[in-house]
Amino acid sequence: MELHWQPDSVRARLERAALSRFLGSQLAELYGGEPVEHDLDGDFVHPVTCSIAYAGKSGASPALSEQAMVRAVTESRGRAVQAAADGSFAIDLVPLDPKVMAGTVRRHVDDARRVGDIETIVFHHPEDLDCDDPLRAAHRLISEHWPAMLEEMAATVSCLTFFTAGRAIGFADIYTHGLIALQAADLSWPIKLAEEIIHESSHVRLNGILASTTCLDDDGGRLYPTPLREDPRPAAGLLHQLFVLARLCEWHARLGEHAVPERAAQAREDLAAAHAIVSAELPLTEAGRVLVASIQPDPAPARS
Repeated sequence: MELHWQPDSVRARLERAALSRFLGSQLAELYGGEPVEHDLDGDFVHPVTCSIAYAGKSGASPALSEQAMVRAVTESRGRAVQAAADGSFAIDLVPLDPKVMAGTVRRHVDDARRVGDIETIVFHHPEDLDCDDPLRAAHRLISEHWPAMLEEMAATVSCLTFFTAGRAIGFADIYTHGLIALQAADLSWPIKLAEEIIHESSHVRLNGILASTTCLDDDGGRLYPTPLREDPRPAAGLLHQLFVLARLCEWHARLGEHAVPERAAQAREDLAAAHAIVSAELPLTEAGRVLVASIQPDPAPARS
């Protein structure tokens, strides 16, 4: 099954299964026995479990007790099921426990400070936002224009947290894999909200790919200029930009007359710039070259 940039729910589920096996073994070690599989139905992939397992891998104690972890995941999945029943995305909107989010927040804040953005990040509870109708509208847009993306998201994204903070557009993090975070201001414009959901969901998918497939060789920590960031980024950051931009260009093409011309043009320009740097400079493995070769600087829409 060859790597490519398009949504692929089948491969995404295989990547999820591989990650679940890793998380199950990590959690068993951390909690001193077999994790309670019957409560999680053998599926350990959730931002809560990822946060605990990855922190534990570096020697940290679990942020939550085993019972609290299982309860948090079970309740979160229940809220996601209810959201889907209400005609929206199958995602939980309630912010995660601050102890679970601590590592991701710290990395986001460090990133922001490198470009002079020091505003404190604030996460919003869904009850404090008018988010139901905008999310349903964004869901309809993706369902109508790119159903394959929605199918992939069902395998990759489980939580969406809205926040307010400085210049950040949004973020996703392997250490809380399955969570995407977006600016609360995006709720005022469903077209942009749908775009940002696709943007951050694509980061989640690529993190899933990279967790199971080596796409980059070691380059000694070199940093590269990129079209989307003021500060130079490591190789993985640039590869993420290329992958996301390919999908954003496809999204704008699929929107047709509903697309915002300026945003579509900027995405195409950024994709061409990212593709040129990646092709010339990144230390790609054979798998990485296959992935990059599937991306054209100005791709024609791949209808499905």
